[in-house]
Amino acid sequence: MKYQLRTHLPLLVFGAVSGLVFIAGTEMQRPRPPEPGIELAAVPFYQLPFGPDELGRERPFWPSRVQTESGKLADPASIQSAAACANCHQREFEEWVPSLHAIAGRDVVYERAVEVNEGLHKDGVEKARFCEGCHSPGEVLSGRTNRFKSVMPSAAETEGITCVMCHTATHADAEEGNGALTLAITTGVDQLPNAMILAAPRDHARAYGAAKTNALIASADFCGACHTETYDASMSKAQSRQHVQTTFSEWRDSWYGRNGVTCQDCHMAPDPAAYVRQIRGGDLRNPERYSHNFVGSNYLMFDTALGSNLTFLRGGILPGLSDAKSTELVARQGEATRALLRTAAGLALRSSGIVEGRLRFSVAVQNLGAGHNLPTGVIDQKYMWLEVIVRDNAGSVVYHSGAFDALRGETDPQAVIWREDFLDTEGNRIPDHRTFITAAISHVRPGVPPKGEDLVAYETQLPLDAEGPFRLEARLWYRVATQEFVYNTLKMNLVIPPFELSAAEFNLSGSEVGHP
Repeated sequence: MKYQLRTHLPLLVFGAVSGLVFIAGTEMQRPRPPEPGIELAAVPFYQLPFGPDELGRERPFWPSRVQTESGKLADPASIQSAAACANCHQREFEEWVPSLHAIAGRDVVYERAVEVNEGLHKDGVEKARFCEGCHSPGEVLSGRTNRFKSVMPSAAETEGITCVMCHTATHADAEEGNGALTLAITTGVDQLPNAMILAAPRDHARAYGAAKTNALIASADFCGACHTETYDASMSKAQSRQHVQTTFSEWRDSWYGRNGVTCQDCHMAPDPAAYVRQIRGGDLRNPERYSHNFVGSNYLMFDTALGSNLTFLRGGILPGLSDAKSTELVARQGEATRALLRTAAGLALRSSGIVEGRLRFSVAVQNLGAGHNLPTGVIDQKYMWLEVIVRDNAGSVVYHSGAFDALRGETDPQAVIWREDFLDTEGNRIPDHRTFITAAISHVRPGVPPKGEDLVAYETQLPLDAEGPFRLEARLWYRVATQEFVYNTLKMNLVIPPFELSAAEFNLSGSEVGHP
C-alpha cells in the first residue's frame, strides 16, 4: 500500500495542481458579471432637468439627496416587499405596518400635496423627487419618479419606507438632510428564497444586518437625514437656503442630545409614553428592546372614529394584511400615539393680578417630554395653540382666547399659535403647503425647546360687574393640518379635529400682580 502511494503520489499531485491551474485560468478568462444596478442610459426618457453637479456628474435623484451606493439606479426586482420579510419577521412586520413609515408614500394627505405641487411647474414631477426621496425612496432610486414612467414597479411600490430602505443604509448626513442617505440597494441585498435564507443565514445577515448598517440605523444621524429639511432654488422659489424642518438640530443641541437619549430610544420603545415618563423621572437606561412601531404625533392617521374616511386617508390597506388585522393594528398604534402626545407638554401659571380693572396673567407652556421642539417637523400644517378661558365667581366667561370652531374647522385668528408660515415671492402666506412656490419661511412663534418653556402674557379689561375670585382654564391644542389645506388640496368636506396636549385650571389673584 505504501509502495503504491509513493508510486502514484507524483501523478496525483500533478493532476491536482493542473486542475487548479485550469480552474483558475478559466475563471480569469470568464467575463466579470456586471455590477448590480441599472445604468441611467438604460431607462428610456429619464429626465434630468437639474443638470450635473459641480464636478460634472449627473444627479439622477436630485433634488433629493438620497442615492445608491453604486450610483446606479436600483433594479425594482431587488426591492423586496415587507410582506415577504414578514414570513420570518412577523412581529417586526406587525409593528411597522400601521406606522406612518409604512404609508409614507401612499397616504392621501401626502399624495394630494405632491400632485398639487407637481402641477405648479413644467418639471414638477421631477421636482417631486425632493419629496419622494424620504417618503418613497424606492420609487426615486428605481427611476419611477419621472414624467414618463418607463420602469416597472417594485413589489414594495406602495410601502413608503419599507424594510430594505433602512436595512441597506451605509451613510447618512443629518446636517445636509433632504433625504441624504446612501443605500446599498443595488449591491447590498440578497435574492435568496426563504428556504435558502434558513440554510445560509449569514448571507442574509450580511445583506441586511451588516455591522456598519446596524450601527448607523441605531444613530440619530440616520433619522436626521430625512428629519432635516431645507428649501433651495432647485425645487422652490427660495433664493437662499430656507430651514423648514429642524428636528435633528433641535435634538442635537438639547439636553437629550447631550445625554445620548436618541430618537430611537423614544420613538422605537415598545411603550413610548412609558419610556418618556421614565426619562422624565431621571432614568436614562435604554429601552429593553426596540420596536418597529415608530410612534409619532400624527393622531389623525389612527383615528378609527373616522371609519372608512381613515382607510381612505391612509391610502388603503397594505399588502399582507386583512381588513380586520389592519384595523386592530391601527387602533393599537393610535392608543400609543395619543399616550405619547400626552407626555409631551405641561402648563403652569407664572403670574396674575388686577391693576386698575385690568386682569393680567401669564401662562408657561412647557416642553416636558419631547426631545425636540413643540411642535416640530414641517409645521406650516402641524401647529399648536393655547386656549384660555377666565370665569368670574358666578361661572360667567369674562375672557376667552384661542377658541376652535368645530363646525368650520377654524382656530381663533387672535390665538397664541406656534406655527411656521410658507411665504410666496410677494411675502404672502401660503396656507396649503405649496412647496414649489415657497420663497421664504417665517415663524408665527418658534417651537418650545426641549425642557424649556414659552411664557405667554395676557391682559384684558374686566367687566364692571365681574366679581372674583377668578378661575383660569387653560388648554394646549395640537392639530395636524389647516382647514385651508383640507379644502384646497384634499378637496374634502372634513374638519380635522384638534388634539388636547395638556389642560389645567388655576385660581387667579384678585388684587394686584403677584405670583401664585
